[in-house]
Amino acid sequence: MSKYIPKTKNSPAPAGRKSMKMEADELTEKIKACVKEALDEQAEAKAEGEEGTEDAVAEVAPADISGLIEDAMAVVAEKRKSRKEAGEELGDVTAEEVMEAVGEIIDATEGEAKEDDGVEEEVKEDEEVTDEAKGRKAVARKHQTKSARKSAASPAQRKYSSIYMSRTTPTSTPKKSIPPAIQLARAIKCLDVFGKHDPDAASFYAQRKYDDVDMAREFKALSATNPAAGGYLIPEIYLDQIIELLYSKTVIFELGAQKVPMANGNLNIPKMTGGARATWGGEARKIAKTQPTYGNIRLSAKRLEAIVPQTRELLMSTNYSADQLFANDLTRRMELGLDFGAMFGKGGEFQPLGVFTDKEVEHVDAKTLSNEDLADSNGKITADFPVFVRSKVLAKNVDDNKLGWAFNSVLEGYLMNLKTTTGAYIYRDEMNTGKLLGFPYRVSNQITTDTTGLTELAFGNWADLLVGEQMGLETYTTLDGSWVDEEGTQHNAFEENLAATRALMYVDIAARHKESFLHVKNIKAF
Repeated sequence: MSKYIPKTKNSPAPAGRKSMKMEADELTEKIKACVKEALDEQAEAKAEGEEGTEDAVAEVAPADISGLIEDAMAVVAEKRKSRKEAGEELGDVTAEEVMEAVGEIIDATEGEAKEDDGVEEEVKEDEEVTDEAKGRKAVARKHQTKSARKSAASPAQRKYSSIYMSRTTPTSTPKKSIPPAIQLARAIKCLDVFGKHDPDAASFYAQRKYDDVDMAREFKALSATNPAAGGYLIPEIYLDQIIELLYSKTVIFELGAQKVPMANGNLNIPKMTGGARATWGGEARKIAKTQPTYGNIRLSAKRLEAIVPQTRELLMSTNYSADQLFANDLTRRMELGLDFGAMFGKGGEFQPLGVFTDKEVEHVDAKTLSNEDLADSNGKITADFPVFVRSKVLAKNVDDNKLGWAFNSVLEGYLMNLKTTTGAYIYRDEMNTGKLLGFPYRVSNQITTDTTGLTELAFGNWADLLVGEQMGLETYTTLDGSWVDEEGTQHNAFEENLAATRALMYVDIAARHKESFLHVKNIKAF
């Protein structure tokens, strides 16, 4: 059913949002008049042979109108509370607000009223709706509406999902599964571009442009919550999939890094720095005491952000390939940000402390090993060097479940080309399977090689790398703003016919056990 509540002939539409403070009796009469007019219109349409004219408004019994008004006023109160918290100045409750809420409640209960099997069977058997049946249906519908609102109280995004969304099964043909990346692009476009940051408008465009009923419903639910400062979270039904997509493509998560929630933006994780051990004793001897020692890891949310410029033509397009291109650009920037922070973050208030820069992680300089069997004074390593690195980490009793290598493509090529004295490649066959000395490796070209050919690597148990997550992905797109790119160039969206999407996540990264990692610098790769 459409959310149209007809106006009475004696109640013309006011100009704008004119305040109409009225008594409960007056409001009740107005709603009764609207319901009567809706019934009359349906009767006329039915007489003319129109299809699909039976909707929830026709089922509202006069005896239930008082309860309907009560429920509608509760919805209005909640919506006005959210608007007030968002800083909007509000006047008196208007009749239009109440009428809109009535329509929304009726829409939401349409499907459930039809599922009232007991009442429906009685109606079918008698071939007519008795007054008693109508009464029972009205009571059941009122109960369903109230219980639905109570059951939706948990995530904030779904707080009023049962009010704003009909739970009837879509009659359209089931669609093919849409990849999370495409869902991300479409959600951003509907909310930020087409809907101009209005969830109600986003819901409309989700249906109109993508025929996505689920997304439309999520945006309807989102409209009843407070927006975050400067942006909205991606709808909840897609968020988990999108975050998993984002994480799965990062080097650190491919190697085994673990995600932990930070509900309040901070998380303290205890760790054992020294353990109790069993001792040997004898008859009549006291058992030796050993005491475990503990440390602490503190994660605090830090803002990971990216600005993705796109042409307006690309953002306004609903073409599948355009959605994919936009999503890939956005997720790729966030992926690179996560990897960079995990490896090279400087620590402190705004950045995590990376494995390559953490002073508590063991560091080896290939130039200063003073062992020609491993590397010369220029840092040029031999085939024995990877064995040396592996052994050095395993000697610390590190869990080898998620041991792995991280280096760039230049060093990858150097290692693959190492040969025996007879000309046979030492590591190439194994590296073609993605492993080195039995452990997986991942390539990240954020690990640089300088002009002299010097680069670096890390080896360790990446399961000991923790990524704390406070919230999901938040986006905001501007079609007329300005920004500065990585090279310091100022851009103006209006002048260049561009748009910029800002993506935000609040995360932190830390090594649970610093001894689990080894960092090697000054490796001569060419």
